[in-house]
Amino acid sequence: MARKSTYRQHIQTALLAAGSPSMAGCILMAGFLILAGSAHAQPDQRATRPVQLIYGGYHKMHFETANRQHFGSEHPLTLFRWELQPTVSAYGIPLSMSLFYTTEDNNPGGNASRFQFGLSLSSDQLEQTLRDRLQNEMHQSTRELMDLEPSLATEADRSQITDRVDQLADLQHNLDVSSRRLDQMQSLGLLSSTERLAMRFPMLGIGAAYPHYSRFVMQGITVSGFHLEVLPGRAFLGTNIGNVRNPAGTPGFSRFGVFENDRRIYAGRVGYGRPFGRHVHLMGVYVDESPDDPLRDNMEGPGPHPQMKNFITGLKFRMGAIRDQLDLQGELAASFLTRDAGAPDIANDDLASIPVISPLIDPNLSSSADVSGMVDAALRLPGPGTRLRAGMQYVGPGYINLASPALRNDLIEHMGGIEQSFVRRQVTISANYRAERNNIDNLKNFTRTSTRYDLQLALNFRELPWVRFQYIPVIQKNRARDLPAGTPGEYTYNTRVVNVISGYSVPIGTVVSTTTVNVSGQFVSTDLTNADATSLLIGLNQHVAFGNATVHGGYQRLSFTRMQSTSVRNDFTLGGSLRILGMWMHEAGFRNSSGQDQVRVTGLWYRSSVPIRYLGVFEVMVDQSWFSGSFFTEGTFNQTQFSASLTRSW
Repeated sequence: MARKSTYRQHIQTALLAAGSPSMAGCILMAGFLILAGSAHAQPDQRATRPVQLIYGGYHKMHFETANRQHFGSEHPLTLFRWELQPTVSAYGIPLSMSLFYTTEDNNPGGNASRFQFGLSLSSDQLEQTLRDRLQNEMHQSTRELMDLEPSLATEADRSQITDRVDQLADLQHNLDVSSRRLDQMQSLGLLSSTERLAMRFPMLGIGAAYPHYSRFVMQGITVSGFHLEVLPGRAFLGTNIGNVRNPAGTPGFSRFGVFENDRRIYAGRVGYGRPFGRHVHLMGVYVDESPDDPLRDNMEGPGPHPQMKNFITGLKFRMGAIRDQLDLQGELAASFLTRDAGAPDIANDDLASIPVISPLIDPNLSSSADVSGMVDAALRLPGPGTRLRAGMQYVGPGYINLASPALRNDLIEHMGGIEQSFVRRQVTISANYRAERNNIDNLKNFTRTSTRYDLQLALNFRELPWVRFQYIPVIQKNRARDLPAGTPGEYTYNTRVVNVISGYSVPIGTVVSTTTVNVSGQFVSTDLTNADATSLLIGLNQHVAFGNATVHGGYQRLSFTRMQSTSVRNDFTLGGSLRILGMWMHEAGFRNSSGQDQVRVTGLWYRSSVPIRYLGVFEVMVDQSWFSGSFFTEGTFNQTQFSASLTRSW
């Protein structure tokens, strides 16, 4: 009965997605799940177990308003958001739908649509459910073994339970989707045939997703369309097809990676193993821009924007060696970019006829190509608690990737480190090194090299305060040559950072007192006149918990010295919380930040949350702040913010 009860645990969370899929696609996916459940259930299961549809989900409504906007903020003064994530579990397979509505970002080209919709099947939560089953079954089997009567139990009974515990322990440490592991799960009665089918689809969704292939191939973009990952045995197949959402922000505060033309993406990867485990994957991404709107082209302005095309291909791997003590991973990628599809053709036919690449990007005089790559190795020695790490990465100066817009190019980097534990891991020391250089081909007027060391000591002795020491010296050299104005030369910045933090908790009856102290200093010396600077930060935080109440306070002093001038800023916070009637939470606090010839900020805030039957958890918050200082033309002004939310899971 315990196993049966464990088997009936189902998920009640959803994968947040966004986009504009067709309703036909949603119906097809729902039909796939129902047919899969019928087609792959074992005959005896269909005869003895009815279809189980378990409903769950989550919704949240949030309202926020303020009397004025912070400088640089992209949030409107008043906004409303509504999230709805219903989930249906059929034969234990989760089907999630996401609805999202917001009044934010309604400007043309805004990042957030007013109404977004998504539908997905994800095996992540199903895998977590299986791990929970394994854990519960392990507890049950261990309890059965302990409850055996020595005088009545036979050696066969004891051996049977012991073998089961060993199998469960092995699955807990090595759970994957290989046929052998799934056979083991089914033989133990912890996996149904339908769930086994679902485990082959790590991702099956319609709507918005955030695909991450690798650092050099695709990451950091939102794709609205169709997303699929399949695991036939040890093989892996995945694809993402759709439109790339423009990360444009409020006028004057555009986000990184903004583009003018509409972009579409066609991406796929194939290989062995799951992306975050041991694997070898071949990846390909094609980004295509649509031409400008003809109506917009005829309007007054800068004219049509060039139409770009980009093809990226890469090989990524991760493997273990020396009984999994060595973790080795790496990647090699190439990017082929055409900046303007209307540029003149290449005179050399050999350069214009690249197999596979030419039909995709149609190379011309605006085309370029470059490569990037990385390798990283981590070695864990058994016994003494020793860890070693080394790696390097290279990104060519011409490596431009429209599917990874935040990637820095034109740099080479080396790194290494060691960590060692002593005294039953109560003392840990580590040393890390990282060196970076840009302007690889010396084609730019500026070259920057940076060398960073990181030395740390951690003390975790029982019944004593824990302590962390950190020393970080950084040497950065900037070389300038052939400047239009100014004198070429090399300038060195030497930065020394020292951090010390310590904390201790003391229980006194039903009261628990926790104290944390931190000191941080930064010292900068340079070759430039009047550029040396020093900063010192000292902080003290105290937290006391007793019964249903807590009180916390903190003080922080920051001093900054430059050109024989020192400025000091003091920050003070005080707050607490109180839970009454066992469920109604009240929180309040006070803050003050001030310094000579600086902006002074004083604030009060209050938050209250209470569960309301059938409706969910209702929360309100009020924040009042006063700003004063000679920097403001108004002299003194205040800001009032109010927010309310209603959240419920079922």
